[in-house]
Amino acid sequence: MKFVLLFLLVATVGFGVYRISLIYRSIPSDESTREKAAPVVTDESLPALTPPLEASLAAATQAGPQALRQWLVQHGGWIPEPRLSGIQLDYAQMLVRSNPAEARRLYAAVKARTPPNSPLAPRLKQLSRTFE
Repeated sequence: MKFVLLFLLVATVGFGVYRISLIYRSIPSDESTREKAAPVVTDESLPALTPPLEASLAAATQAGPQALRQWLVQHGGWIPEPRLSGIQLDYAQMLVRSNPAEARRLYAAVKARTPPNSPLAPRLKQLSRTFE
């Protein structure tokens, strides 16, 4: 009798572990959800910058958030709107860990001036969970 009860207990626990593993495998991972959620807007789909500005933007982006902020202060007036907003979103993403209040403020400013039919609208929607 003890053997039958022990067998039933082990079988029940095994079945429970099996069901939990099925549930766990059915939950999508964050990476696959992010990839399917919204199309990623690349810089190539936004208005192009002049070659010198592209080169200085790449250098400022690699140098870090402070250099990108200085670049935006110097060259922000020369950049067409959808591309400027994209660069500012990149800058806000760089600031998320070091200065979250500034990153949220910058995201809110970009969101306020971006129309719903903008090429940046999917990216704004995707980033809303991070900044709001």
